[in-house]
Amino acid sequence: MLNEISDGVARIGCGSGFAMDRLEPALELARSGKIDYLCFDALAERTLAMAHLRRLGDPTLGYDSRLVEILERFAPFVAEGLRIVGSFGAANVDAGARIVHEKLTAMGYRGLKVAAISGDDVLSQIRELDPMIEELGQRVSELGSRVSSANAYLGSKEVLEALQNGANWVVGGRLADPALYVGSVCHALGWSLDDWDRVAHATLVGHLLECSTHVTGGYFADPPYRVVDGLGDLPFPYAEVRDGTAIVTKLEGTGGRVDEHIVAAQVSYEVHDPAAYTNLDIVADFTEVTAELVGPDRVEVRGAKGKPRPEMAKVLVAVDMGFKVVAEISYAAAGCLQRAELAEQIIHKRIAQMGDVVHELRTDKHGINTMVGESFRQVDATEPADVRLRVAARCETREAAENISLEVERLFLEGPAGGGGVMRRVEPVLGVYPVYLPADRIRTSITYLET
Repeated sequence: MLNEISDGVARIGCGSGFAMDRLEPALELARSGKIDYLCFDALAERTLAMAHLRRLGDPTLGYDSRLVEILERFAPFVAEGLRIVGSFGAANVDAGARIVHEKLTAMGYRGLKVAAISGDDVLSQIRELDPMIEELGQRVSELGSRVSSANAYLGSKEVLEALQNGANWVVGGRLADPALYVGSVCHALGWSLDDWDRVAHATLVGHLLECSTHVTGGYFADPPYRVVDGLGDLPFPYAEVRDGTAIVTKLEGTGGRVDEHIVAAQVSYEVHDPAAYTNLDIVADFTEVTAELVGPDRVEVRGAKGKPRPEMAKVLVAVDMGFKVVAEISYAAAGCLQRAELAEQIIHKRIAQMGDVVHELRTDKHGINTMVGESFRQVDATEPADVRLRVAARCETREAAENISLEVERLFLEGPAGGGGVMRRVEPVLGVYPVYLPADRIRTSITYLET
């Protein structure tokens, strides 16, 4: 089914851009036979924190919650030669890899190798180094047991090694987003990770592909200024990577589009300094990157330059921040805004009586000030048809959060009049904060499981 990498081309596709991305576009790529590697970016700061929360509740969990479904749907293509690389392990790489191995074995596949990349868990190193968490104004040691995890952004070294050792399915934790692709491209083309310009080129490709439908027009669409057709059938992109150049494209007959404007916009996405896009593999310079339309939905990119990898690695530290409550209630018809404002005043007064157990509080009136804040509120002579009051707070204890939740529900009976549609939710909160760790303090390992 799959192409042999003998013509100097690495064919690589996007499997997902975030933890809950749609799987059908990735299946379309797998079915097409146009790719040899499929990369699943399954983590962000928020989703990594959520994975840690799942593991705190059950130590056997913490990996990508879609993993079993992904296995069931993509295993046949892996058996035919497709290589899959993903950050499926999230907060529990070993458990994620075991699930992959056990499921493949149970499905009857033999001779497949699963690689588990460990080492992004650097909690012990961070406790020893004791860095300052700038946003909190405290060192790790001052936070004590509130610091529950620390995960470094790994590069592509282990991905490359796993593929060189015959891995069919690679499970990582907090791999840097482009690293999934860099390791795959360098394996396919035989590139060294010390060949800075080539690694920068592979990093550019990974940076473009890892956000899935961003580069096929989804995030570019902004009608009436930028109109993209077929948004209901957006595909995931793939790339044909050669030495010094790459074609970014999509499958024929699918929605959206790939053009030089969309690709150029994605080059700058989440890049604070285009002259120094930095991860553990490389310091990449994108300032001379060009994007040229060379055919229908085919954009050629080139021009990335590279400098040696940094000495420091970025680490996400998770801190127990208590409990979050979100509760809402709606008011409609004549006087709805005044009633919502009265309800807001009541809630503020009752929360004030709770003391310093409430660390943060925010109230919004949907349709009035939710997005832009009170200072930009538009006062219109026409009263809105309905208003929804939203109350959000972060509390030291679950009890305090539950009390705020109940105060909102009590508005339904205690007034003001006409409240309804109460929704309330309480959940634990992990804050994630960046610190930096000398790269030589990270100790990685790869475990192989064979079916």
